[in-house]
Amino acid sequence: MSALLAWIVRLLVVLLLVRLVLRVLGIWQAPVRQRARPREVERSGGTLVQDPQCGTYLPKSRALALTAGGEAKYFCSPACRDAYAAAHPR
Repeated sequence: MSALLAWIVRLLVVLLLVRLVLRVLGIWQAPVRQRARPREVERSGGTLVQDPQCGTYLPKSRALALTAGGEAKYFCSPACRDAYAAAHPR
């Protein structure tokens, strides 16, 4: 009986090691995420824009626009827009 128990324990240890190896390899093979986030991201529901003040992404259709330096900037709220405008005079 103890031989059967020893065999089952060895089998469990081998299965756990195989699972661990597969998990580690799966992590190593995961794609590397880009560090730089795009300012505009195309989604199925429309274009997402990033608020330069707080970093929030929101649909371009719901964003508040402000032209600064000949470039349109998009904001999630009037507070972010006003704070950006105060920090970056035209």
